[in-house]
Amino acid sequence: MIELCKTLRSFIDDKQNRENECRNFLQYAKHLLMRETVIKFEYVETEYRVNCGDSDYIISGKVRLSDGVECVYAYIWELKAPQCYLFEKDTENRLRPTKELIAAENQLLNYHFEIKGNDSSKRKFGITHPDHIRIGGIIIGTRKTLVRGNFEINKKYKLYQMASHIRKQYFYNHLDIRLMTWDSILDHIYYQPIKGIRYGNIERLIHIPELTEKMEIREL
Repeated sequence: MIELCKTLRSFIDDKQNRENECRNFLQYAKHLLMRETVIKFEYVETEYRVNCGDSDYIISGKVRLSDGVECVYAYIWELKAPQCYLFEKDTENRLRPTKELIAAENQLLNYHFEIKGNDSSKRKFGITHPDHIRIGGIIIGTRKTLVRGNFEINKKYKLYQMASHIRKQYFYNHLDIRLMTWDSILDHIYYQPIKGIRYGNIERLIHIPELTEKMEIREL
């Protein structure tokens, strides 16, 4: 598992676009991509072809809801490379989403709209009700690529917090869109328990920064 994390870390830190290589590691973070308690994973599809394009990643599984009901849910995810930025400078006191983030949002909404109304897609993923095809979210960038722009480090982080909060409050929260970086995928793979054993000092072994606000500010 440590070697797996080292490989993913190398793709994340690469200067070249490594979206496809990183996508292969989502098989080790499947539980992170679904909100409910998963009883059994049913299906995973990459580059799923629909009329408006190719959906990056769809995962379905039999889940148990809080009231005990069991059914199959499918989640649609849009991926962008860890080398992509999330936000960029608009003015001295405001950020705007990058073209990569806007593209991911647009693709995600269009794919969800089309797949939800497609009977063959529902059959393929084992879905019995269109509402069980859900928006998963977007995986893009890293903690080092949250903001593109020439800002003092603390101001950059504060502007990111504001931009992220606004986008969630007026957009993402209403549609249950989750926004994650590839660091989150790596953290999940490393820290998930395997046969009751957790690994030791992650920073010492594979040089993954601690998940603290202070560290994030240093890395921006």
